[in-house]
Amino acid sequence: MEIHRADRAYRNRTLWLLALIMLLCAVMLWQLNLWLRGVTEHLGGGDPETVRRWLRQMLVGLGLALAVPAIGLGLNLRRLGYAARLQGRFPPQEWKTLRDVRVLRDRTALDWARRVELLGLSALGLAGGLAGWALWAWWRYGG
Repeated sequence: MEIHRADRAYRNRTLWLLALIMLLCAVMLWQLNLWLRGVTEHLGGGDPETVRRWLRQMLVGLGLALAVPAIGLGLNLRRLGYAARLQGRFPPQEWKTLRDVRVLRDRTALDWARRVELLGLSALGLAGGLAGWALWAWWRYGG
């Protein structure tokens, strides 16, 4: 049984990056609460045109902000599946892993590669749906 060895430096960098992302998300969530409170006060007495414009910007921004990570995930999953399919092994030789994993070969590896590519395609479809939603919000709440 062949083992694909984990990369310690990669694992440490990944864990530090995840901790930083969690801290950043906590700060952004705290700031979001303050921002929404200010928006509520500002728009509560505003005219309907201002409320429509703010709603349009928030929905478009949310759709695009969620589509960007979905695109990145989809492209990376497609790249992983393609590399595994070409090499006939999963995970591909040059990919780094967080822990030691068993290398799959032949039919099993090709099945996994196909699944990963389909997941990547699904993530790209989700990104397209989110971008379409942003375009719809731009059109629907436009002047």
